[in-house]
Formats: sequence, C-alpha cells, structure tokens
Amino acid sequence: MSDFDIVVVGELNADLILHDPQGFPEMGKEKLARGMLLTMGSASAIFATNIAHLGLKVGFIGKLGNDYLGKIVTDTLAARGVDCTGVQVKDDEQTGITVALSYPDDYAMMTYMGAMETFNLADVDFDYVKRGKHLHFSSYYLQPGMRPACAELFKRAKSLGMTTSFDPGWDPDEKWEDDILEVLPYIDVFLPNESEAMCIAHTDNVEAALEFLSQYASTTVITCGSEGVLAHSKGETLKTKVYQVDPIDTTGAGDSFNCGFLSSWLQGDELKNCLIAGSACGAIATTRAGGATASPDMPEMLSFIKENGKEIFISI
Repeated sequence: MSDFDIVVVGELNADLILHDPQGFPEMGKEKLARGMLLTMGSASAIFATNIAHLGLKVGFIGKLGNDYLGKIVTDTLAARGVDCTGVQVKDDEQTGITVALSYPDDYAMMTYMGAMETFNLADVDFDYVKRGKHLHFSSYYLQPGMRPACAELFKRAKSLGMTTSFDPGWDPDEKWEDDILEVLPYIDVFLPNESEAMCIAHTDNVEAALEFLSQYASTTVITCGSEGVLAHSKGETLKTKVYQVDPIDTTGAGDSFNCGFLSSWLQGDELKNCLIAGSACGAIATTRAGGATASPDMPEMLSFIKENGKEIFISI
C-alpha cells in the first residue's frame, strides 16, 4: 500500500506579497502598498499544501537553505499535513524568495532562486518517490538543475506504476525551447496556463496550442484566467467559464485549480467533474489573500459547488 496519494518534486521558496500596490515600480521612485504578507511560496509547495488541505496524503522532495525563510516553508508544509522528510535543508544554501505585486485582477513577480537553482535529479530519493501513487512536478523553467533530467524523472515514475502531472510555469528567459516536448509523452495531466501553452506551442492562438499539446500528453488542461479553462482528454474537448466571485488576490489561483482538478482526477472522475472541482477551488482561492492559505478544504469546495451549480460549460 502507498504511503502517499501524491509525491511532489519541485522548488521551494518564500513569497513576499504586496497587496494593492499604488502604481507600478519606477526607477528612482518609491511606491506604497496597502497590505503585506510573508508566507511560503513556490508553485510546487503551494500545490502540495493545498491538495493536502483537500484531504490527500502528500509527500515532498525539494531543497532549501537552513535559514529563516526555509523554516517558514517547512513549518507551513508540515502544518498543512505535508510530509517533509524528503526535503533537504542545506547549511551552505539560501532559501529563495519571490516578491509579488498583487493587484485584484493580475500580478507581477520577481524571484531570487536560491537553493532551487541547484536542485537536481541526484537530490531525488526514488525510494521515497515510489511510496506515492502519483508524481507531480511544477516550475520546469525555474529549476535549471532538474530541467535536463525531467523526462528521466517522469520516465522512472511511470516505470514504478505511478500516474503523473506537470505544471510547466513561466520561462523567465522567454526562450521556450522545445526540450519540454521530450517530457510530455510521460505526462498524464499537463497543466499550463494560456500564456505558457501558447509559448510552448509557438502560436498566438490558445485553441491551436491545445491541439498541438494534445498530441503529447494524455490530458491537457489550459487555464485562461478570467476566461475559464480549455481542456482535451481522450478525444473530448471542453471549455468552461469561471465562477463569478469578487477577487482580492489571484496569487496561487492556478495552483488551487490544479489541486481541485487532480483531486477529482485521481478518484477516476470524468473530465467534466474534474473541471468543475478545479474551477471551484480556483475561484475560492481568489477571494482570500495568500496562495498557500487561500485554497479550500473538501467540504468548502463541495459546498461552493452546491451553492453555485455546475453549469460552467461553454459550447465550442
């Protein structure tokens, strides 16, 4: 029997989120923000804590520094029930940090990489990995040490009988090289956002991006912000609108969507129900501050769906 429903392999860092900035940074000038939150960050860690909050058993493999920011990260993971015995804490490394400017409908971020820059396949304990049923990996372009071996990571996970999911994240170099296509044949659920999908597919049309990416991964799910979601699996293509809420912080909403979608997918639910669960979690997350603390638990998600209905699908 597996110890974990999901093992997450990925980057770890802290987030300094500045809420409602009064303008955008300009050289030689100082701007003010109306709120501030220092919390655990990174797409991988936010995903891990949020899907654990939905009731799944989660293990984590990553690396961070033996410092104050690293303690924030591990304390938050542990408080949400994520097993941290696969996390390496290094005295000679620093934990990275992302400074996020969070506006009601968008965000901007700047990141110091820290220990996640050197994290690589040699740091992955496959005896730990095989304790899980499913492997999830996020932030491909923010992990230069893992990037060359990412296909091998997923290939070995598949050889262990695990299912897999992959959230590529943004390429800060904006090169969008084709090496990622070597990874996708080993992916059961590919989870880019609209901008990422179009850049990876080298097209300015999201429908064309979906068609291209669906040649590789078994299921491709493209989140499109306020425009909803576009997904393809097993010959079926679906499009959704978003649930109507009053957003205050969009940080981590995509990670929360991934959690809802995969929690349903791992139960064997059909694509339609997976999209409803993901959309509900993403919507709820935007109504609260902080990516790692905003996602709902399972009763909240089910109550939200009951109250707001399941009619989110749009004819294509």
